[in-house]
Amino acid sequence: MKFNLIVIALFLLVSISFTFMLTLSTFYQNEDSTDSKFSILDGLLSGELKSSEEETRKIIQLLKQDENIEEKFIMASGKSFTYHTNSKLIHSTFTEGSSDDTVEDFIRKKTWSYYELYMSANNSIPPHNDLYVNQIPNYLIYSYTNFSDDPNTTWYKYDNSYIKILENPEDPNIPKFLNPIYSSAFGNGGIVVYEVNLQD
Repeated sequence: MKFNLIVIALFLLVSISFTFMLTLSTFYQNEDSTDSKFSILDGLLSGELKSSEEETRKIIQLLKQDENIEEKFIMASGKSFTYHTNSKLIHSTFTEGSSDDTVEDFIRKKTWSYYELYMSANNSIPPHNDLYVNQIPNYLIYSYTNFSDDPNTTWYKYDNSYIKILENPEDPNIPKFLNPIYSSAFGNGGIVVYEVNLQD
């Protein structure tokens, strides 16, 4: 009987610990962490955890400083920034276009396939039927992870190094029409917000 209670107690302890670590790795990331998800526990103990929700709040507050944000377009992969600022969204997964594109080509959707244009149009806010409408974003929000894709998997993407340049706002090759206004690297990724000054 005692042995059964010990086994059950150990099982519960392991389950609770796993759930705790999974929750930490999902919602929090250590600013100076290594690739190991267990380093998040070190971040919790040292007080260096950074919440992705906190980053989102900071960016929303930054965007709201633009008095005309409700008339502006944000190019992003998620809808939360647009939802909380009442702005418009140009949806992108940042894998569209050709590997030969420049950042400007990408923003102008010059080589996006029909399917990519269709998905963007339907996931944008507001959605629209004109796939070839020329919408230039006022802001571009690029989030990234440092995990590399495995070419043997079904979700493998071709090399989009022309977009990966956006990860580092201090890169001298960043086009002049992009003005970085917010950047944060945490855990295995980060997020950069650019103001776009590109004319139609």
